[in-house]
Amino acid sequence: MVRRSLLAAAVLAAAVPLARPADPPPLPDGLYRLSTVNALGEGAVCVLKVETKGGTPSAAVVASPPTAAVTVTDFKAADGRLTFTVSELRTLADPKGNLVTRDLGDRTFVAGPNPAAGGPVRGTLGTDRLAGRAVLAPTDGDDLWPADPSPAARLMRQAQGLANQVALTRNRLRQEKDADRKKELRAEADAAQKAADERVPGLYRAVVGKHPDSPAALDAAVALLRSAEKAKVTPAEAGKLAALVVKQAAPYGPRYSRPAAVELADTLVRSKEFAALALGPIAPVARALTDKDPAATRFDILSTYKAALEAAGKDAEAKSAGEQLDSLDAALDKEYLAAVPPFKVDAHPGRKDPAANRVAVLELFTGAQCPPCVAADVAFDAAQKAYSPADVVLLQYHLHIPGPDPLTNPAAVARWGYYQKLFPYDPAAGTGVIGTPTTVFNGKQEARENGGGGSMEAAAGKFGQYRAALNRLLEQASPVKVSGTATRSGDKLEIAAEVTGAPAGARLRLVVVEETVKYVGSNKVRFHHQVVRAMPGGADGVEVKEGAFRHTAAVDLGEVRKGLVKYLDEYAATERPFPKPDRPLALDKLGVVALVQDDATGEILQAARIGVGGK
Repeated sequence: MVRRSLLAAAVLAAAVPLARPADPPPLPDGLYRLSTVNALGEGAVCVLKVETKGGTPSAAVVASPPTAAVTVTDFKAADGRLTFTVSELRTLADPKGNLVTRDLGDRTFVAGPNPAAGGPVRGTLGTDRLAGRAVLAPTDGDDLWPADPSPAARLMRQAQGLANQVALTRNRLRQEKDADRKKELRAEADAAQKAADERVPGLYRAVVGKHPDSPAALDAAVALLRSAEKAKVTPAEAGKLAALVVKQAAPYGPRYSRPAAVELADTLVRSKEFAALALGPIAPVARALTDKDPAATRFDILSTYKAALEAAGKDAEAKSAGEQLDSLDAALDKEYLAAVPPFKVDAHPGRKDPAANRVAVLELFTGAQCPPCVAADVAFDAAQKAYSPADVVLLQYHLHIPGPDPLTNPAAVARWGYYQKLFPYDPAAGTGVIGTPTTVFNGKQEARENGGGGSMEAAAGKFGQYRAALNRLLEQASPVKVSGTATRSGDKLEIAAEVTGAPAGARLRLVVVEETVKYVGSNKVRFHHQVVRAMPGGADGVEVKEGAFRHTAAVDLGEVRKGLVKYLDEYAATERPFPKPDRPLALDKLGVVALVQDDATGEILQAARIGVGGK
């Protein structure tokens, strides 16, 4: 324990000061290359010409990449700050080869503290919510591209190449249908994984050991800590790596060093062996919080701080942090529910055709760690407000894309696999099922415009796409009829479904959904609705017999919980750890959905939402 305390003190001593320098950073007139900074080196954004006239500095773009149109505005160097705004339009090819221009929006450069006179100015480029490392370096001409990658960057590229080989092979394995070829690909994937496990940690340690002052050292240190068990990181090494991360992040300023410290502490606190080290990076950040910081920022930081205090045995301070968290959490819930969706939702006026009886089914594949899923999730919630559950059935499946999600379960993964086989991804045509968010309407993939997702600001447009698809389906008739009952007694759920008018070969699938689940992932969606928890009888369902077909199922919710815990435990142990310990498993307010589907085409012929009676 003494040894861990000393390591934690070393990390704390290296913590970045949050105050800004008193004087503005030096920036003589001349040419400067603005680049983003990452583990693989620098990425050119533009070359600026800085001039001072009448005591007022200004900057103009003199060179930018051929696929980008970059402008710089609001250039200011005063009051201890160097800031300017970068706007960028980028021309890219879509999956069909057509050139499209995308507005990347405004990003602000904010210089870090105390740059060397006449040398590179390190800082951040992005928004206050998401800002990455950047550097403004003097240059002799308008050449956009810096020198060849550094030795550290070359080592990191080797590590990334090994990791990419694993991902590519496993992706090919998932898409392959031939059994013999799948066997070959599985062997290739296992071999690639073995090579990566053996070589990647050594490459990271070479970066940290031989090039500790390089930008890549920060990324290598973080990667080692994230894979600490597999890389056999000791507590002593973990303390040194944590101190390196804190030291390396400091020159880029608080917009980068603060979230880097929080992420570092999150990584450490998830490990029983290193949890005591987490207090070092998170304590100065937590103690510097004020009421001016956004409530969501304070909540995230205090959550990590509380866990670090508990790991360090500081129970009284942890209790105080917990009380602050409870208050913030309630305020954030209230704020979120009042603001989301951020647009008016009009109720559907009803079907125009009296003969139309087809229930529309919207299946959304999403993830709580998926930033572009925000627009889809919010549009999904708007659909719940706009339509009656008798007309529109909503199903939300969570997946571990791009990061681990505790709402994921075997039923959701199986359903995803079903649609992947039905609609294989074609990169040339840009069609098929590939990632989140993906929406399927009555078994057909739709609402793919603008990539299927987006930010909160894109939610209104995405809901317009959903509404158009749902309204069209609601004007259709189906000869198939579905009805049923569901009764709960404690953890026992009895389901009965009846189907008439279905063609031979159609299949009945039963789905248990939880109406509302609170879980705040990295994309900050606080509430998730109609979350699929289980598919009684399996994801393949049962074949519907001709005539009046009746099917029953008994569900033990206690066993469902145990199965979910086992699945999540195994995923964390064999794949990736979860970013938070939270596992929402209340299975409180449930609903049941019955789907009748033609597996030859994927079309959902009819569906019904079945209310759950009992207690």
